[in-house]
Amino acid sequence: MNERKLRFPFRISVSVAFILISVPLLVAVIGILYLRNVQLARQLAMESMDRASAEIASHIDGLLNPLARVVEATATLGKIDRGALRRPDAFQYYLKVLDSAPQAESLYVGFERDGAFYQAAKLAPDLQRFGPRGLTPPKQARYAMRILDASSGEMADSYVYLAGWGDVVSVERVPASFDPRQRPWYVAAWSRPGLSISDAYVFFSSGRPGLTLSQRIATDDGLAIGAAGADISLTALSDFMARQRIGRRGVAVIIDNNGRLIGHPDLHKILHQDGNDITLTKVSDVDDPLVAQVIGMREAGARDRFSASLAGETYLVSFTRFPDRFGKDWSIGVIAAEGDFVGPIRQASLFMLALGAAVTLLSILAILRVSRSLTSPLGRIVEETKRIRDFNLGAGLRIDSRIAEIHELGHALEAMKEGLRSFGAYIPKALVRTIVASGKGTGIGGERRTLTILFTDIADFTRRSEALPPEEVLDQLSAYFDILSRCIHEAGGTVDKFIGDAVMAFWNAPVADPDHVANACRAVLRCRATNAALNEHLAVRGHSPLPTRFGIHTGDVVVGNVGSTDRMQYTALGAEVNLASRVEGLNKVYGTQIIVTGTVEHAARELFLFRPLDLVVPAGTSQTVALFELVGARAGPDRAPDAAFEQCREWREALDLYRSRDWGGAITALRAFAEQYSQDRTALLYINRCARFLGAPPPADWDGAEHYDVK
Repeated sequence: MNERKLRFPFRISVSVAFILISVPLLVAVIGILYLRNVQLARQLAMESMDRASAEIASHIDGLLNPLARVVEATATLGKIDRGALRRPDAFQYYLKVLDSAPQAESLYVGFERDGAFYQAAKLAPDLQRFGPRGLTPPKQARYAMRILDASSGEMADSYVYLAGWGDVVSVERVPASFDPRQRPWYVAAWSRPGLSISDAYVFFSSGRPGLTLSQRIATDDGLAIGAAGADISLTALSDFMARQRIGRRGVAVIIDNNGRLIGHPDLHKILHQDGNDITLTKVSDVDDPLVAQVIGMREAGARDRFSASLAGETYLVSFTRFPDRFGKDWSIGVIAAEGDFVGPIRQASLFMLALGAAVTLLSILAILRVSRSLTSPLGRIVEETKRIRDFNLGAGLRIDSRIAEIHELGHALEAMKEGLRSFGAYIPKALVRTIVASGKGTGIGGERRTLTILFTDIADFTRRSEALPPEEVLDQLSAYFDILSRCIHEAGGTVDKFIGDAVMAFWNAPVADPDHVANACRAVLRCRATNAALNEHLAVRGHSPLPTRFGIHTGDVVVGNVGSTDRMQYTALGAEVNLASRVEGLNKVYGTQIIVTGTVEHAARELFLFRPLDLVVPAGTSQTVALFELVGARAGPDRAPDAAFEQCREWREALDLYRSRDWGGAITALRAFAEQYSQDRTALLYINRCARFLGAPPPADWDGAEHYDVK
């Protein structure tokens, strides 16, 4: 048993095949390019982050270097001339240095021996408190000089407010309570040789947080002289950090070794103020979710380069060390949104992805269009083959394809149709249709089946055709056969053969027809009507008519292929076929046009009007056959006239007298019938029989059947 396989239309198969081949390739290429671009974008972003970290570290170094040089120069001056930094005119030097270094808040020197301290500071316009009492500086003051020494006989702490060099605005003096040697910057200076930077702390004078760059002052043999320092406020550092552009949303921070933020673009996020007390915020408490998350990840073990996600956004993080020259293990962190670096590349990648999707979609549409152009002719060919299978050979097929094979296939199919048309003209089309639809070959053999068989004959055709040229006889006969064949085919019949001027046809083969008797009767009535119309047409043209007689019988026959292996004929064989032929010939005896046997009348009496004719034993047979004349249909377009129903009733009454052996009564009834229906030859036939039986009655076992020895 063959396994039933799932099959798909050719158009779908071609489209899917093309799509399965081309689309994955396009998607793979586009995907690889997209992923490669993403990788390159990520690599570019990390490299940009590294450069940004290095640049910020360099910028911080550039921010602090001027102060570092000032501190170094001041320390060198104090080493060379210890008294130079204690004289009043030294403050002119301090102020010039402050003017040349905008990032510096103050410059000062503390001395080891007596704790003297000399400081020059710039007063910012927004400074709220300064000096020993924490008061707001005078409005006109731009600078402040602080002098802590014993020049007045005892240690005093003096604050001189200046609008400019030599322009004193006011003076504050308080008892000395400040010792520079205990301040973080001084301790940091003596904690290591060279330049140092303090941890963040709150400046004594201004109360503002900041850092101090300091360097010890000592003799060549290490004797302590003091320390020089320069302040930079965290405000200046925050302003500097805010100016560092890292993409559109990046941020740079500085973290000291105590886990505090000392550098952030927003100073308020890293300071905690309680009254006059100001402290630096721990990283874990900073009011910046992104910075807090990043530092937390770093403290949890993340390396100096990693990525973090916040609110659906990916951020790249890079940490670098604070410049080594300042001796602090601090870190500079750079945090930037990945999109700020890779945005253009990502947009280009997305554009490429969208373009690739569009190309893929266009490719699919192109594939579907091409497959349609390829398969549309094939679809038409398939539909045409289905029509051929049903033996529907009407309209021609025109295939105009640029594909040579499809073009040739269309022409071959049309040639096959033409051949089948010709083939159908020689054998029954129903048989051809059955053979084509079955897909099987043919062989010699048949089957027993009940058929309704029709024979026709043109009355006196030989004499009528003797006076005509053969060409005209052929034309008339062809037209005659055409109209009869059409009536037979329209009623589902099969024209078996043309025998001279006769036609043999049957119903219920090769296609089964459960209503074959009624269909045969309908066909014959239509044949009679079209034959009458044809005869009128011939008469108008001056030609002899072609009056036709019909005989119909239903019986069991053998129907199938008869002949040799290379030449066969589909036909019906058997005694019932011969009987149908004999029945047709009896029309000449009874003067009728359509005679059917009792089997036909019995099967179709509800639909058609029949007149009983006789009981006969035809020539060549031994069985008694009831004969009936098919008068017309009981309903529909072929309905018999009302007078025909009355005629049949009167005939049956006369025939009943004949069959009851009332010869005298039958003669009287038949003569009356013949006078009324003068064209009825059957009544005259029966009158002669009754007259014969009056002189020589039939035997007692007479069954009423007439025996015929000739066809």
